[in-house]
Amino acid sequence: MTDILTEKHGRITVFTLNRPDQRNSLTRAMRTEIGELVRAFNADPEQYVAIFTGAGDKAFSAGADLKEMASEVGSGDRLPVSAWPDIGGISDSEKPIIAAVNGLAVAGGCEIAISCDIRIASTNAWFGLSEVKVGVIAGVGVQVLPRLLPLGTAMDMLLSADRLTADDAYRLGLVQQLVEPGELMNVAMKKAEAIAANSPTAVWGTKKIVKYWRDMMLAEQQSLYEAVAHRVLLSGDVKEGPRAFAEKRPPKFSTGWPRP
Repeated sequence: MTDILTEKHGRITVFTLNRPDQRNSLTRAMRTEIGELVRAFNADPEQYVAIFTGAGDKAFSAGADLKEMASEVGSGDRLPVSAWPDIGGISDSEKPIIAAVNGLAVAGGCEIAISCDIRIASTNAWFGLSEVKVGVIAGVGVQVLPRLLPLGTAMDMLLSADRLTADDAYRLGLVQQLVEPGELMNVAMKKAEAIAANSPTAVWGTKKIVKYWRDMMLAEQQSLYEAVAHRVLLSGDVKEGPRAFAEKRPPKFSTGWPRP
């Protein structure tokens, strides 16, 4: 079974995260594939708009596959530090990308959604950034979410790992349209078609200017994130969190901030 489905409808490409039995959680291979698919979409002159969604009606994506992450901890692989506050080049795409959020969007799943330009959600959706529960920093979320939500709301989500309901996400502007689950893809397609009917060059220029404002000082913030994230990872909680999840037990985290 293909973990990410790709369909083209005229000038619109739909990417579907396709692991419904695992709440569309993201393997390392899927993260690489997202980047490849987005690059192919960017390079296709016949495709104007993309939509990301999840298979089934329960989950957009639960984020990283923590069982895979637990098996990799201590193996010498790269530590979970985001190279840039984006998922697979979604945010950096010069073409508009819509998130059709069909259920829970947690951790990396939430980060895919906030990397998109527009979010349309079903009424059963909710958003969360749960990385602190497994001893890591939400590399994309910690940098992008405060640019999209009131600071206190972003702090609450990032520090408590509490969820943001679809209603609150719409009220606060994180979600642009809220629809019944059965109408989600129809509404997302109509929005994509409306964008695709406009001048591609004007759409490109508009997104470029808006992104300049949203991403101001992002490179400097990325440098700070990397320095702080490496100190956090020195605590060892990045090993304990995923293992506790895989073993279905409460984690036993370290008690102090790692000193340089």
